[in-house]
Amino acid sequence: MEVAQPSPEELEGLKMENAGFISHEGRTYSTEENKVWEILCRRRMEKLPETACDAWLEGLEKLQMPMDRIPLFDELNERLKPLTGWTVRAVDGFIPAEMFFGSMAKREFPSTLEVRPMDSLEYLQEPDIFHDVFGHVPMHTNPVFADFVQEYGQLASELEDPDKFDALGRLWWYTVEFGLVDEGDEVKLYGSGHMSSFGEADNVFVGGPEIRPFDLDEVISTPFRIDIYQPVLWVAQGFEQLRESVAELRRRWAEELDES
Repeated sequence: MEVAQPSPEELEGLKMENAGFISHEGRTYSTEENKVWEILCRRRMEKLPETACDAWLEGLEKLQMPMDRIPLFDELNERLKPLTGWTVRAVDGFIPAEMFFGSMAKREFPSTLEVRPMDSLEYLQEPDIFHDVFGHVPMHTNPVFADFVQEYGQLASELEDPDKFDALGRLWWYTVEFGLVDEGDEVKLYGSGHMSSFGEADNVFVGGPEIRPFDLDEVISTPFRIDIYQPVLWVAQGFEQLRESVAELRRRWAEELDES
């Protein structure tokens, strides 16, 4: 008897349906997986000390992020939680949006345990542990940024209007993923997409994207694509500006939130 095979869309749906939080206990990595991490760290740290923001660099140091092997979540959480109350939790694949934002509202950052293969060092469409941990987690040691992401997660968890949810998605993309910040009249990187991507980060400093001062209305109304270098980016004056952007959206959407 022939059994109908699921389409790619159906397979992706099944992956989402079955995804969720998993235990990281007992997870070990092969020599090659640790080598991938080491290569990626070494290559990114050739430039990040000069191009990354102070908060990310300080976070890397506070976490004592290993450069020669993939870090274990217990050791990261032991250093991260006392700083800002955040922890890293392991997930299996892409998780539903409500689970993703709900975890952030509780100061739990979802991360995959998988690392990209050796033949895909330059680019991987799906996030891996290098993107999630090396790219994202150091910023969660900064109290203001940590509050911004928690308050963002809380707001996203309360929304029901898909248009407003899309607006929040753009805010995430142009800040947490591909945000820039002004430090001493210099543009610095803090978005995880820049930290974990060679091409995207380099593109910022060779005149690739148009760089504009952070403007909440522009950010939440500008669609993005994941398959090209970003054509426009916004530079914040500080992380308090990001936190205030969430507060501003909560004020604008107060009536809907009160009804939900």
